[in-house]
Amino acid sequence: MNQSIFDYKDYKVYLAHVFAVKGRGQQSRLAQAIHCQTAYVSQVLNGNAHFSLEQAENINHFLDHTKEESHFFLLLIQLARAGTETLKQYFLEHVNDTVKKHLILKNRLTTIETVPREKQVFYYSSWIYATIHVMLSIPEFQTKEAISKYLGLPLSKVSEVLNFLTSIGLAKKENNHFKIGKKRIHVGHDSPIIFHHHTNWRMAALRSLDRPENNHSYDLHYSSVVTLSKEDILKIKSHLIKEITEVKNIIKNSEEEVLFSFCLDFFQI
Repeated sequence: MNQSIFDYKDYKVYLAHVFAVKGRGQQSRLAQAIHCQTAYVSQVLNGNAHFSLEQAENINHFLDHTKEESHFFLLLIQLARAGTETLKQYFLEHVNDTVKKHLILKNRLTTIETVPREKQVFYYSSWIYATIHVMLSIPEFQTKEAISKYLGLPLSKVSEVLNFLTSIGLAKKENNHFKIGKKRIHVGHDSPIIFHHHTNWRMAALRSLDRPENNHSYDLHYSSVVTLSKEDILKIKSHLIKEITEVKNIIKNSEEEVLFSFCLDFFQI
């Protein structure tokens, strides 16, 4: 799993990781970039000295940090340089806030939301709309009859859903077949609609537990209640966000053959 700067709260540990990945000679290259001796870079990384904010700015350029990464790196420098406990706590809060914002799915996933809000409410009112929408990516489920048979829904209901999906651009009709449309939909974490979306698929997960054993041999369900430190909460959330991204990348390049639901929960009780 690839590490990012947002996985660190100590800039020296972060730089050590970056240098280990890039290979030998990085300290001397960094010294040239910030206009100092290699011995000084080694002294900072292995001792109590710290880079200045001006040097940190040059390090941002040296490592090709994005604007978001650059801001975070400067916060880490200021956190390390803080001379009082109060000031250290101040910068630590800013570091934690930045990590939280980085972890928000709305800012992390690149899905473009183009469906009007009033249509989104209808779309997420039932699991049926999203299910049929996604099913259209599988060639054998691109007709009303095939969808109706697989889901056990009346043909009239399937027709109603397909007409709705077509009207908002999430589906398109070609002869007697339906395919995925050009528009995409994603509900942000702060949308009031998100409750219905999560509820729909948690209920679907419960229904899947009632299916005969031979019908869900590929299914995976895991539930647990745990205790942990506050510091490790963000670590775990960061790992889960990365796993979601990796899973989505696998799905993106996977051939459409079967229909699955992917849900993940990690919350405070």
